[in-house]
Amino acid sequence: MTVNKFYVTTPIYYINDIPHMGHAYTTIAADILARHYRKKYGHDHVFFMTGTDEHGAKIQESAKKRGQTPKKFADEVVAKYKQTWKNLNISNNYFVRTTDPEHEKAVQWAVQKLYDQGDIYKGVYQALYCVGCEQYKTKSELIDENICPDHNRPCEIHEEEAYMLKLSKYSQEIEKRITNDEIKVRPETRKNEILSFLKNEGLEDVAISRKKENVSWGIALPFDQAHTTYVWVDAFLNYLTGLGWPQNMEKTGLFWPADIQLMAKDIMRVHATIWQAMLMALDLPTSKELFIHGYFTVNGKKMSKSLGNSLEPNELAEKYGSDTVRYSVLREFPFGQDGDISEEKMANRYTTDLGNELGNLLQRTISMINKYEVAVTKKETKPIEIDQDIENLAFESALIKIWSVVKAANQHIEAKAPWILAKTDQKELTEVLEKVYNDLYRVGEALEPFLPETATRISKQLEDKQAEPLFPRLDN
Repeated sequence: MTVNKFYVTTPIYYINDIPHMGHAYTTIAADILARHYRKKYGHDHVFFMTGTDEHGAKIQESAKKRGQTPKKFADEVVAKYKQTWKNLNISNNYFVRTTDPEHEKAVQWAVQKLYDQGDIYKGVYQALYCVGCEQYKTKSELIDENICPDHNRPCEIHEEEAYMLKLSKYSQEIEKRITNDEIKVRPETRKNEILSFLKNEGLEDVAISRKKENVSWGIALPFDQAHTTYVWVDAFLNYLTGLGWPQNMEKTGLFWPADIQLMAKDIMRVHATIWQAMLMALDLPTSKELFIHGYFTVNGKKMSKSLGNSLEPNELAEKYGSDTVRYSVLREFPFGQDGDISEEKMANRYTTDLGNELGNLLQRTISMINKYEVAVTKKETKPIEIDQDIENLAFESALIKIWSVVKAANQHIEAKAPWILAKTDQKELTEVLEKVYNDLYRVGEALEPFLPETATRISKQLEDKQAEPLFPRLDN
């Protein structure tokens, strides 16, 4: 019997700094999917994983600058990630850390298996390397064949003894699976981009280790203690080790392959190539879908601490509430595209959409029900049809549909004027308020994956018929 299940992952976030709005964006999207599918399939058949990537040269350097051990540095930053996800009401089932002993053992088991079967061999690797990305680059990824577009600095030519993964061996099979959507890459533009790369450049064997004298903060290769496992190989395996792989094959078998793996476009290529090759080499199913979203700009400029326009999700959640942050980042532009956001836009969404339109609708409806002593009942009504939007990651479209019901309910009240009907037509007054009352139930149910706290408060206020501001007026 086929069991309905859903497994969603975010990338594990590199802990060289505290979480920013880009991290929050991916994680909120994953949370919405997890909440939606829990309602559809049940809690036991949904798994949502996020976590942190904690090894590598940048962490080693950051810890040294602070006079800390890498592990102490990692523990402090990880605590901030966990607190941020709590503040944003993120419902992940598991938080994986690459410094977890179970993860480290599984990584060693995996690389040993690949080495034993000949998919890893010792060689010399020479390539352009971006220290900021901790990633080898091809010339086509760079500006003027040498400048990293993300860090705006030249790449270094690295040549060192390394263990190599036979990535080239899997190039044609990866291309075939992406072409026929066995590995689905969305949006379509990203699929075309990776296929163009595979057809024009193909895949070369890639280093999976660094010499310990260069990078000591990493998992030692079990077959050569003078090398540590390259950070990407270590990181990719989290999607399996968080399920208990390779010890817990029952759970791994239930949830793997992941139904959707969310990520920003800067890490698409390595996920579509190295990660899929590793899965094939380990005799595991490849990813079902990689969904690639774009970048934020803030007031038209790239978000950056040096520019002073970085948005801190914790500060925004404290000021506007977690649901405002969740709503705003998904309402401004379609998920998958690049888009612009700012605190001003968030404040406007808080005041207009959430406060004036939704909050005011709930408060005035309950107030009129009480004032005019109208007996309203909850009825079986047709849900707002947003399931397909959520499952297609068209979050903006789903929210627009929900808000069309909110706007229509407000217009219905204005058109029917219950304050006049209270004096002239008690029957129609009851019909009007009962319709809006049930529309609010529909809105609350539809908002559950997006704004879980607000959805709960809407339901409670409708049941108790005690109106309280959902989104109180902001202090200047």
